[in-house]
Amino acid sequence: MDQNKRMYFTWDIHYKCNFRCPYCWFYTKWPDEGRRNIYLSPDEWMKHWRRVYDKYGSIRIEITGGEPFIYPNFIELIKRLSSIHRVKITTNMSGDIETFVKEIDPQKVNLDLNFHPLFADIDTFIRKALILKKSGFKAGVCYLAYPPQMGKINFYRKYFEENGINFALAAFWGEYRGKTYPDSYTQEEIEFIRPFLGDIDRIVYHLKGESPRGKLCNAGYKYAVIQADGKVIRCGQLPDKAISNFLDDNFHLLDRPEPCEADYCPCNEYINILDERN
Repeated sequence: MDQNKRMYFTWDIHYKCNFRCPYCWFYTKWPDEGRRNIYLSPDEWMKHWRRVYDKYGSIRIEITGGEPFIYPNFIELIKRLSSIHRVKITTNMSGDIETFVKEIDPQKVNLDLNFHPLFADIDTFIRKALILKKSGFKAGVCYLAYPPQMGKINFYRKYFEENGINFALAAFWGEYRGKTYPDSYTQEEIEFIRPFLGDIDRIVYHLKGESPRGKLCNAGYKYAVIQADGKVIRCGQLPDKAISNFLDDNFHLLDRPEPCEADYCPCNEYINILDERN
């Protein structure tokens, strides 16, 4: 089925992390954003996610944060959640992977592994990634093309690939030494990053920063972001425009696709854009 016809959510499970990467969206905002966190038990969360199942059937949930694995009772929550929905987790791999693989079905859960060399030891990271792979989980790694980290891309790519782990890049969105990225990548850097990104839309919206504003989009209709306090927004670029609240009994989404309201689409939410190809 086409991605644009599937129902799925991004769930910012909480705004809390055990790393302090300087390129993170929340680098200077962790204390303020953390006040929005809601900590419910797996039983309490499942009441809400069963309501989604009753309304939409089995859907895909992409869990991020913050670092999901430091959310209380996270592995038990994933075990319960993946019994009715498909789950993808973005993680820095600092969590208890040994217990995770014993409790979770790799047919129902995928992981997006983010390697942050400022805080993670590569050998420990690879050891955990191989535990995942041997247990049947997909275990590719993503590395950020942050200006100070550009020089080691080939080194890390080779190290991961020699260990049988797929390696991908993400473009840096932010400021470094007075320059705004991705606009400030040189043409040589753009050509270097491009092959790691995959499809053409990812290059257009993620690397080149083309604006999607005004294009008809399923964000808010077939897709939405659930923030840590339960507020539901169309996409990550519209953090203050709540559609409803996930924790309310009358939780709802939009009735139809609507024009994009964002100037940029730096993540993978561009897949919700509808155009002449759909």
